[in-house]
Amino acid sequence: MKQELVNGGAGYSVGQWLDVWFQVYTSGLKPSTVVLYGEARRRLQKACPQIEGMPLDAMRPALFQEALNALDGRYAKSSIQHVKTLYAKAYRAAVQNRLCEYNPIPDAQVPREAPVKVVEGLSRREQEAFEAVLGFLPVVDHFLLQTFLLTGLRRGELLALKWEDWDQQRGLLRIRESKTASGVRTVPVIPEVAGMLCHLQYRARGAAKPSEYIFSLGGRPVGKDHLRHVCDTASRLAGIRHVTPHMLRHTFASRMIENGADPKSLSKIIGHANVAFTLHRYVNVDDAHLMHQMRLISMGRGEPR
Repeated sequence: MKQELVNGGAGYSVGQWLDVWFQVYTSGLKPSTVVLYGEARRRLQKACPQIEGMPLDAMRPALFQEALNALDGRYAKSSIQHVKTLYAKAYRAAVQNRLCEYNPIPDAQVPREAPVKVVEGLSRREQEAFEAVLGFLPVVDHFLLQTFLLTGLRRGELLALKWEDWDQQRGLLRIRESKTASGVRTVPVIPEVAGMLCHLQYRARGAAKPSEYIFSLGGRPVGKDHLRHVCDTASRLAGIRHVTPHMLRHTFASRMIENGADPKSLSKIIGHANVAFTLHRYVNVDDAHLMHQMRLISMGRGEPR
């Protein structure tokens, strides 16, 4: 396929060009981004299989708009946006290679009524049940989930932590790589987290296969599959709904606000550039907290003026 491109091959179908694009243009992307684009392609293949068979230069904004509309109701707005982003990038590269005259994708719009994916953190009751069973897990698994709850780190950020990223003297974790520029930051750690890290460091020094990663098993960093298994196990033991690392990140944000954290500081800690986004999308308060807030109206009532 690369050779065809070098020779100025024309007459690509959309699907054939996507094959080339994934082969040629994803080498500099993060593996997680490539996976995300692969999932986006499969979504459109499933909803509109005819798209991949179309000639590359036959695509029009109205045709791609129909494809995006077909995704409405099946997927969240962010997932549909990923589809549009993938095809826009692929067509941009096709134009650069003179395989078609223009990029029709930007003129199509993600359906306004597409649902926004809502991730709800754990309620206080759920969190108590979840934390109560962590002690039954192996030490690394226990500390891994507890650290999610006490730092608000993203999954990729936490799994990528190396010992060189922990400034023990200053009590900071350095996040060197993240999904956004604002995600590259330093995160203060509370004594509970520092204690867990010290314990893991002590274990690591005596391990037969020492690892440069903070959270590791058998000398290798903890992977996504193992993390998924640990979340499944802890959720089942706690008798609560399925828990994901992203839910634990939302839980951290909610508890911080409920306990009086400054929103701007919280936004910086979890690696957001926009405080409003943090409050709107990441913070959920449960009924118990709302009742506590409502009781504030009675404070001071009946006292003489």
